[in-house]
Amino acid sequence: FGFHVTGMPIKACADKIKREIETYGFPPQFPQETEKVEEVKNDEIVIKDKSKGKKSKAMAKTGPGKYQWDIMKSLGLEDEEIKQFADVNHWLQYFPPKTEMDLRAMGLRVDWRRSFITTDANPFYDSFVRWQFVKLKERNKIKFGKRYTIYSPKDGQPCMDHDRSSGEGVGPQEYTLIK
Repeated sequence: FGFHVTGMPIKACADKIKREIETYGFPPQFPQETEKVEEVKNDEIVIKDKSKGKKSKAMAKTGPGKYQWDIMKSLGLEDEEIKQFADVNHWLQYFPPKTEMDLRAMGLRVDWRRSFITTDANPFYDSFVRWQFVKLKERNKIKFGKRYTIYSPKDGQPCMDHDRSSGEGVGPQEYTLIK
């Protein structure tokens, strides 16, 4: 059974926890914000599309908390446990056994002795993926080219749309410089 773990979202969450500890202390004391309710009066008749959800994808991802610490608290974790999630590798050690436990409880029958995580933290999986790409490249089945991508200056690498904690759906912007 392969536990699919992607690096960028995990790294983003671990970085958020680190920043929250640096900014608000341990355990974090977040500022209390009051919600401002703005009433917008609109006389136009708007036909609502019932097929559209009330929450955006980004809103659904944040869950019950504004801060990553709050999201982890909502999972039933204590402050000392949450602090450990500032280490990216802790995510890889913590969640696969919990997931296996839940899948077993649902009645999934799997040879768990052969389970693995899909990340470069697993050297066997990583070398297998590298081998596949080398073979495909040798057979001219893949090629490298130029394409627009979103770059994360914070992480120093390209990132995909689903990897970002905010700004989903925002594409590359084209600029024209005039000297």
